[in-house]
Amino acid sequence: MTGVARGNHLQSLASVNVQLRNINTGAVVGTTVTTETGTFTFPGLPAGKYIAEVIDSAGKVLGIGAPVSLSAGGTATTSVIALSIGAATPASATGFSFLGMGPVTTMTVLGAAAAASVTAVVSTRPNASPSQ
Repeated sequence: MTGVARGNHLQSLASVNVQLRNINTGAVVGTTVTTETGTFTFPGLPAGKYIAEVIDSAGKVLGIGAPVSLSAGGTATTSVIALSIGAATPASATGFSFLGMGPVTTMTVLGAAAAASVTAVVSTRPNASPSQ
């Protein structure tokens, strides 16, 4: 499995930690660090359903990709967007929050949306009016 990690402005994220989780068991099956171009690879995986997660040095999940099915001997590509990386305000100061739900609920909603293959674009500017 290969993929790319991106920040909230869709910039490639170099040298960030990515872990791969088996969706059926919940087990983390591998961890790696992205290249200078934000790419990552998890070679030699058995068939299954996986989800890639960008994590910080403490193991806190900063971004979740969409679920990916990998067939026996096959290849798959995914991407992970860590919205809290590249934000104007550090995530540690404000916490990552979607519509004011708080960080834990936000990650739960984003994880459920990823599992349902739902994609959304959210403005992080205080005044997101088209007239500004």
